[in-house]
Amino acid sequence: MKDIARAVDGRLAFAANLFDALKTRTADGEGVTRPAWSDGDLAAAALVADAAKDLGLEVDQDPAGNVYATLPGRDRGAPGLLTGSHLDSVPKGGNYDGYAGVVAGLTALAAFRDLGVRPPCDIRTVGLRGEESVWYGIAYIGSRLAVGSLDVSEIDRLRRGDTGRTLADHMAEVGIDTDALRRTTEAFISPHNTKAFLELHIEQGPVLVDRDIPIAIPTVIRGNVRHPYARCFGEYAHSAAVPRDLRRDAALAVVELVGTLDAMWQEYEARGEPDTVFTVGQLYTDATQHAMTKVPGECAFSLNFGGTTQTFLDEIRTKTEALAAEIGERRNVAFQLGECVGSDPTPLDEGLRERLGQCADGLGVSVHRMATVGHDASIFARAGIPAAMVLVRNQHGSHNAAEAMEMDDFGSGVQILASTLFDLA
Repeated sequence: MKDIARAVDGRLAFAANLFDALKTRTADGEGVTRPAWSDGDLAAAALVADAAKDLGLEVDQDPAGNVYATLPGRDRGAPGLLTGSHLDSVPKGGNYDGYAGVVAGLTALAAFRDLGVRPPCDIRTVGLRGEESVWYGIAYIGSRLAVGSLDVSEIDRLRRGDTGRTLADHMAEVGIDTDALRRTTEAFISPHNTKAFLELHIEQGPVLVDRDIPIAIPTVIRGNVRHPYARCFGEYAHSAAVPRDLRRDAALAVVELVGTLDAMWQEYEARGEPDTVFTVGQLYTDATQHAMTKVPGECAFSLNFGGTTQTFLDEIRTKTEALAAEIGERRNVAFQLGECVGSDPTPLDEGLRERLGQCADGLGVSVHRMATVGHDASIFARAGIPAAMVLVRNQHGSHNAAEAMEMDDFGSGVQILASTLFDLA
C-alpha cells in the first residue's frame, strides 16, 4: 500500500498537467464549458485517450462515445474493475466536477504502470459523456447507455436546451456512429464483465471543508422528487382596488406553499429523517406582466426534494400535491405542478465502502461518512454492479468557476482509490 501511495505521489504532476490542459482547451471566461457530445467533451476524451496511449494502455470507446483506458490483466476473460467519472460540465462550471474522477483513474493506472503491476483482471478507467442534466434534460445519459438502461431511441427524442437539436444530431457531429448505436442490443458494461465500479468525485457541498476532513466515503446517493416546471394561476388585478377576500394572488399562494414545505422539511429533520434537502431553484412572476401595483396573476417555480429513504420521498410528494390543492382552493388559485420526475435513493455497496475505509486507515487518511448527491455510480449500482465512491474536499462548492480542490487532497483520494483497486484485483 505504501508503494502505491508513493507511486501516486510521483504522478501528481501528470494529473495537474491534465487538469491544466483541459481547462485551457475548454475555458469559458473564468470557468469551463463542456457540453455533452460537443467539441468540449470531445477535447476531454482526446486528452484522456492521448494520455492513456502514452502510458501504454489500451484505448477504446463504446457505441455512445464513452472512452476507456485499460490496464490489461492476466486473465482477459475475467470480470474486471472499472473506475472513472464524467467529462462534461455545466455552463461556466468548474474544471474538477467529473473530470477529477477520470484523471484519478488515469493517475492510478499510471502508478500501477510505474510499479510494473500486471493485475489478475483488467482495470479500466472510463470518461463518461452526458452526466449533467442541463444539456438534454436528463442526467447520466452516457452511463445509462453503457449499461443498457436507457432506450436508445431516446437519442432521437432528447433535444439540447440551448440549440434545440437532437442528441443524435450532436452525437453525429462529434463522430459517433448513431446508426451503430441504434443497432446495439447488448450492454457494453454489465455484471458479466465488470465486478465493481469506483468513482472519485469532488464534494459539491461544504461539509468536508467545514469539518476539516480531506476525504469522504459516501454511504448512499440521495434520491429526489422534482417538479421542474410548476406554475400557479390566479388573476391580475389593481393592487389598491381589490380586497383580500376577492384576490386571486398567485405569488402569495406560491409563497405559502413554499413556506409550508420548508416548515415540513424542518419537522422531518427534527424527527430524525436522515439527509433530507429542499430547494426552490426557480421562483418568478411574468416579467412582461408584473408590476408593483398589480396583483400577480401568474407565478412559476420549481420544487426539488432530496432524501435517502423512499418513504420520505413518497410522503413528501403526496403531501405537496395535497397542500397545493388545499391552498389553491382557499386562495382561489390553480396550481399546476407539472411533470413529477426524480430518482430512487441508491445505497452504495457496503463491502466496497469497508474496503475503501480500510485502505484509508492504512494510509492514515481521515475520512467522513455521509450521503451524497447524484452521480454516475448510482447507474452502475442499479445495473447490478457493486459501486462505491470517494469524495475529495473542495472549496467553494461546485457547478461554478470557483471550484478549488487542493492537489494534496486529490492525491489522498487517488491513493485510497488505487489501493482499493489493487486490493480488489
